Amino acid sequence: MRILRVLLLASGVGLAGVVAASSQGANPAAAPAPSAETLATAKELIALMSGDMMRDLTSKMAAQVWPNIEQSLRTQFPTIDAATITELRAELEKQMAANVAESMNDAPAIYARYLTIAEMRDIQAFYRTTTGAKTLKLMPQITSEVMGNFMPRMQGMMARIDTALTGILQKHGFAPPK
Repeated sequence: MRILRVLLLASGVGLAGVVAASSQGANPAAAPAPSAETLATAKELIALMSGDMMRDLTSKMAAQVWPNIEQSLRTQFPTIDAATITELRAELEKQMAANVAESMNDAPAIYARYLTIAEMRDIQAFYRTTTGAKTLKLMPQITSEVMGNFMPRMQGMMARIDTALTGILQKHGFAPPK
């Protein structure tokens, strides 16, 4: 299971890094609480955006990470059977879906913090157009492909970061622990 834990940790670190980097400079505590109307409008926007899109996104994210997880499992447990693999895959998707759903609970407050009622209504109007509906339909595939391109680079990136940071520490007289 060590390989699986390392894979999942690397995936989590990568996604957390992307999310953390995207929120740089955000100070939610400094922002005033959104009005009830702003939150209601944000909830309408999220409802319009979620539904099938969140299910598709979760499914596509699972499809991106599963091959590496399955390969690690098969390497670590060569006699693993198809039924166990199927159950593991289902559990992965269930856990990911629950996490996405939980994360979406925070979305209205976040949207309300950054967008005005008028802006959210403009976005809703866009999503009701042909192009907007197409965007909502394709966004899980687009996101999946972007993340799919990112994840294979993660291992190399982590190795380069480790080498660079170790070099700086050594330059300043700090030897890595043995």
